[in-house]
Amino acid sequence: MKLPLIYFLLSTLTVFSQSFEKIRKNENLKKYSSVEIISFYNNKKKTGWSKKISLKDGKINSIRNYNKSTLTYQAEYFYDEKNDLDFEIVKYDINKGKINDTINYSYKYNDKNQLIEQEVLIKEFFSNFNSQNLPQTIESGKSAFDSLCGFRKELIYDIKGNIIQEKEYSKIDNQIKTKTITYKYDEYNNVIELNRVSSPNEKYPIIMIGGPAQFENEKFRYVYNKDNLWVEKYRIVENNEYLILKRKFK
Repeated sequence: MKLPLIYFLLSTLTVFSQSFEKIRKNENLKKYSSVEIISFYNNKKKTGWSKKISLKDGKINSIRNYNKSTLTYQAEYFYDEKNDLDFEIVKYDINKGKINDTINYSYKYNDKNQLIEQEVLIKEFFSNFNSQNLPQTIESGKSAFDSLCGFRKELIYDIKGNIIQEKEYSKIDNQIKTKTITYKYDEYNNVIELNRVSSPNEKYPIIMIGGPAQFENEKFRYVYNKDNLWVEKYRIVENNEYLILKRKFK
């Protein structure tokens, strides 16, 4: 079963946003000027896409995406006075060639300095903040979840601010689907296990557009460098372990 495109897009943008935050908030990254991320196909040693990221003071300065050795995308990133990502300039897109498109990031804060709205291609609305000042509800799309088509997440965190439960609500043609994902972490705050429960029940694995299949239960194992940054990531599904990502820091 394939997920609807809008559902995949919203999920992908949220995941990218979380990954981006995790990378730039790690203090050990300030020691490095770049990191290369290399993907591997499940149960094969062949490499797939790769991502070369240049770093400045621990923040992402630019990204180049490759499909094997072919450059597919290149962008530079710029920050505002709050150290939030302000905009990116797309220098190259394989479908357009050399370009200089600007993608703007906009943010709205309330009087408690809590981020309540963010827009990057789509809008995300943050609310129901907990005692850690973290949003427990995220809605995405053109309008609120009570519209004909919407997307919402409800989040629960641990004491370190890691998401330990994520309940997704997707609404397509006025039909609501839910998926609850629970997470476990290691001492370095990387996910070592996740479990999915869907309603209505879905048959796993679920084939994703442009990404790995989703399994009901997934486990992960990491190999770390001296700065406690993982350099190899393994995925364990159906009692099989696969190398899925490598990271090379310089």
